[in-house]
Amino acid sequence: MKQRFSRFVRHSVAAVAALGVSGCETPASPGWTLPEGVKTLPVNGYPMAYSEVGRGPTVVLVHGIWSDYRAFGTVQRGLADRFRAVSVSLRHAYPQNWDGSDTTFSLAQHTADLAAFIEKLGAPVRLVGQSYGAQVAMEVARARPELVSKLVLAEGGSVTDRPGTADDTVATFSKLGARTGQLFRTRGIDAGLEFAVDLMAGAGAWSRYPQVVKDIHRQNAWTLVALARDAPPQPVSCAEFGRMKMPVLLMTGENTSPRHKALVRVQSTCLPTASTATIPGVGHVVQLNPSAVDAALKHFLP
Repeated sequence: MKQRFSRFVRHSVAAVAALGVSGCETPASPGWTLPEGVKTLPVNGYPMAYSEVGRGPTVVLVHGIWSDYRAFGTVQRGLADRFRAVSVSLRHAYPQNWDGSDTTFSLAQHTADLAAFIEKLGAPVRLVGQSYGAQVAMEVARARPELVSKLVLAEGGSVTDRPGTADDTVATFSKLGARTGQLFRTRGIDAGLEFAVDLMAGAGAWSRYPQVVKDIHRQNAWTLVALARDAPPQPVSCAEFGRMKMPVLLMTGENTSPRHKALVRVQSTCLPTASTATIPGVGHVVQLNPSAVDAALKHFLP
């Protein structure tokens, strides 16, 4: 069951091409405090937060679930000597203090937001996504290929070589999200996080997390609940994935789960022109070895 949950967190949402989920285009100002060095761009009526370092070709870094622009902090700084490295927070991620109260946390909305964000930054960009962020990045690259000059997917972006197969984790993950949200409301954020993290990563996992990781999870707690409410996944077919024309790098952690390894193996088979990079000493969160990630990106992105 833990493998099922972790798989769903990796590629849990549908491949939605509807970039028309855009909202109004009026200027948006944040109703929350921005950390030092963080800026916003008004995107589809929402103030999309990001940090930016360096000069050169633009690289956009997209985080996974339960996270935000800080997920790529060390990687971002390592790229700054060659690139304009932009790390973005998707809609409703920190620094917004979000309580999960609306329905605009979805793959369709995040895809529309990221595409509009890239247009405002100046397209095309090198686009890098990890986990759920890779799903969003893949959707942008498929729907708006003119925005993406090179694409990096780090263990995300649902692809199947078995057309018509259904992911049997949808109902289970939906129940997990509902129970986690109930615990948030009745017993507090930490109780809900402990329940969900221990169920996905093993008993006692939450207690072993460093405080910095716990804090980032706390500040993005409701995003997991919202993800579980989103439409069930519709994996991209092998043939569709194989039609992508921009250079693609598939990145994976040396110690990642068998299911994550299987995803990258399928992606590589479906797109044989893709490059691959294995990041040593880490699992799903490849950024935990930032120097190796930077080396792989600097080799692929120029």
